[in-house]
Amino acid sequence: MTPAITSPISQQQVHQWHSAFLQLNQARLECTRSLMSSRQQIVLDVLPLLLHLNHQQLPGFIDHQVPCGIAHYNASAQQLQSLQSIARGVQPPRGFSNRQITGLYLMGSVGSLAQARSSDLDVWLCYDESLDNGQLAALAKKCQLIERWAESQNVELHFFLMNLSDFRRGQSQSAQGEDCGSTQHLLLLDEFYRSTLWLAGCQPRWWLIPNNEERNAEAFWQGLVHHHRVNADHWLDFGAIPSIPPAEFVGAGLWQLNKGLSDPYKSLLKLLLTRHYASQYPRIRPLCWDLKDQVHRGLVDVESNDAYLLMLTRLTAQLQSEGSDVRIQLARRAFYYKAKLPMSELSTTQQNSWRASVMRQLCNSWGWNEHDFYELDQRPQWSPVRIARERNALISEMLSSYRFLAGFSQKYAPRLHISKGDLQVLGNRLYAAFDTRPGKIISINPGISPSLGQEKLSLNLHKNVWQLIPGQFRRNEADPTAAADREQVLKQSPSLVELLCFARMNDLLQSHTRIALYPQHNPLSTYELKEVLQAVRALQPYAPQVEDFRHPSRPLQWHLLVNVGVDPQHQLSRRGMQKISNRDDALGYSAARENLIHTIDLVSINSWGEWLVERFSGEAAMLQCLQQMLQYLPQTKHFDWPAMNIQCHCATRASAIRIRVEQLLDDVLRHFSDQPRSPYLIEAAETYYLLENSRDGVQLRIADSPMKLLALLQRPLSQFTPYILDRAALHSSPLRLIFEQSRSGLWQLFYWRKDERLYFYFLDEKGALLHQQWPDSTNSSQWLLPLVRFLRQLDQRWQQQSGRTQPRKLMLFELRRKAQSYEFEMVRRRLPELSAQSASIDLRAVLDAQQQPTLYCNNLEFSPWQFGSDLYREVAAEVRKLRSRHEDYPLCLSDVLVPDSLSIIEHLQVKQRLESRLNQAMADNNP
Repeated sequence: MTPAITSPISQQQVHQWHSAFLQLNQARLECTRSLMSSRQQIVLDVLPLLLHLNHQQLPGFIDHQVPCGIAHYNASAQQLQSLQSIARGVQPPRGFSNRQITGLYLMGSVGSLAQARSSDLDVWLCYDESLDNGQLAALAKKCQLIERWAESQNVELHFFLMNLSDFRRGQSQSAQGEDCGSTQHLLLLDEFYRSTLWLAGCQPRWWLIPNNEERNAEAFWQGLVHHHRVNADHWLDFGAIPSIPPAEFVGAGLWQLNKGLSDPYKSLLKLLLTRHYASQYPRIRPLCWDLKDQVHRGLVDVESNDAYLLMLTRLTAQLQSEGSDVRIQLARRAFYYKAKLPMSELSTTQQNSWRASVMRQLCNSWGWNEHDFYELDQRPQWSPVRIARERNALISEMLSSYRFLAGFSQKYAPRLHISKGDLQVLGNRLYAAFDTRPGKIISINPGISPSLGQEKLSLNLHKNVWQLIPGQFRRNEADPTAAADREQVLKQSPSLVELLCFARMNDLLQSHTRIALYPQHNPLSTYELKEVLQAVRALQPYAPQVEDFRHPSRPLQWHLLVNVGVDPQHQLSRRGMQKISNRDDALGYSAARENLIHTIDLVSINSWGEWLVERFSGEAAMLQCLQQMLQYLPQTKHFDWPAMNIQCHCATRASAIRIRVEQLLDDVLRHFSDQPRSPYLIEAAETYYLLENSRDGVQLRIADSPMKLLALLQRPLSQFTPYILDRAALHSSPLRLIFEQSRSGLWQLFYWRKDERLYFYFLDEKGALLHQQWPDSTNSSQWLLPLVRFLRQLDQRWQQQSGRTQPRKLMLFELRRKAQSYEFEMVRRRLPELSAQSASIDLRAVLDAQQQPTLYCNNLEFSPWQFGSDLYREVAAEVRKLRSRHEDYPLCLSDVLVPDSLSIIEHLQVKQRLESRLNQAMADNNP
């Protein structure tokens, strides 16, 4: 049963509304034509005829089987005249019955204040839904041919083939424009209704439905049909807009942010409108309702119904309610640039146009004057400092809107109508473009100015911070060392490379750009500046593809610039001298072991197109840089190491420094690729650096003395881990030879006699190293026998616990320096016979959970609870009683039991600590 309405509107009312919309439509078409050249006007005029007919003389002709014929279309005299100008003699046949195209519409900026001569024509073509796939393909091909012809006539034309049934269900894939997609179906429809121009065919029935009936649109329309107020065959249903689902705001906002990367002014207004709609949720009033209300009241002039003016009026009211004059001015600037009407440079024709008249009235109401117009129209010549400020204002507004929409999404739209993949791509693109962090090179010109190229750039060094100044540096003559005026400085950083990369990425640095250095006496030489500039100019940006944003970013290129503006031997260089040495390791140069690598600037270009500059300075600069690069280690399972380029142009030993850095990078990166679990030891000057891989990434441990290094090396290990030494590390130390002997499962003893001292090293089965030293004694029984007894005792106990069938192998080596050399050699020595590996006094220690020792001397117990602070004195006294009077040698433990530990290193450390306490007690009580 057909639904009826209780109080149908009158036929006169329907006619009045219809006439009003037709008047507005005609006025908009006239405005559209007024901005077109004669050739562009002809394209607009003949557009319906090209689709209405299949004629071999017309652009787009394929054959007579292509769908054609526009419903209820009769060409106007003007259209027929234009048709003759492109195909003389062609006339539409009388009684033409094909109606396979149901409607033709323009949408966008045409006919509005925002239209410019360069505005493209977006045409929605609605077709008979009974067409099969082959017919649709032929129609699409014809549209492509017409687009190419229009391009030859200096018109950018785009067709969007619309299946209205799919469109109403939100399936707008047929509209393949940037503003389309299921993420913003009703927002797109809102824009269509407020900006559409009807060209031919059926008209949108939305024009005849009052706003208060939007939520009941179908029933209202059926009532009009039922009461014969309309002929349904002449109207098309694009859908009503009773409300807008929250997910659309988030999807549309992300798309606008994405588009804003290249044209922020254009996207800003739509982004603000999306945010405004979201703030109204759930009681949303679309802008197209404002248009319909005005037209239903008989207000049909172009200015009052301009789609962009309606938007700006609504946005201004919203921003005023939020009390943000800065944001209002930004929105007005965006509107001004969208209109593409430079008020200070208008031609005579433009000055007399309706657009200029409307814009002048509008700007006057804002308080703008000729000076404001001139400044805005000089945007292509804005200084980089001015552009950077404008960029920051635009990005701040975009990020603020993003945060608002993100919060809105969490509250109202947890399930977005956008694929996770697309959402990830958009989010990553926004992060790459908008995220700021130390060292990241940002683009300050997202479509604000056509070029930032500078004739001259000034670089000023003030208190170890470089300042980048476009143009001439205006120095303070009274104080030449003073910092530059903040209004002059575009960017500043301790890293000169960061500033030059910034200039390079933002195209300030051109082939003809001259660079001026301040102050006059500068650590950066003209030669070095030239070389560094050449290196920076040679950097190759990476243009990321969509697929790149589906994955985390990864570095693709590494460029290391060493000692930029630094002379590692400046004290000598100032006097015209340089130190010469046959020891040319840049990390330990000459006998003084100088580290010549003072600074490194690491430039990284990644798969998201980002540039990052990280500066490392000081004695550990090379190692900190290595540590940072090694954070990429987990990704080398799937990708190669990034391409690398190393440069050094400093005044001293530049070539040797570059070669050493290349060698070190090659050695370290290859090592961690092949043996990621093995620590890598590097010696620089008189400091030792240990790079270790862990779950938290590669860690850098620093030891500034040999004893601190030994403390690092004696840490117990969970599995066999050989230490790998850099090619220049520990050349004059026995440790190099010891670590070359490291073998899994072995216990190895090394000793070295020097200056009446005995240096003892123990390398356990997992690669940990323990070092001790004592006064030398020619009697090996005083140190070797007790140590071997101790090791055998522990091994026997652990062998029984683990069920091993064989004792652990123990090896003994003596270390000696080679004749007239700093290098070491080792000699295998025999271990004491088993018969000698037992002691007459059995002294053992057992630690409890609190690490408190209970000592046993020939099974006699001495506990801390029994003797307190006198524990060690009592044990020493007992040992003295058991010895012969003439015996005086260090007291040694034959066994130690440490709870919950199977580390021989930990047991040896406990042994050493307890023996020290016992021997001190023995010495204190010596009669």
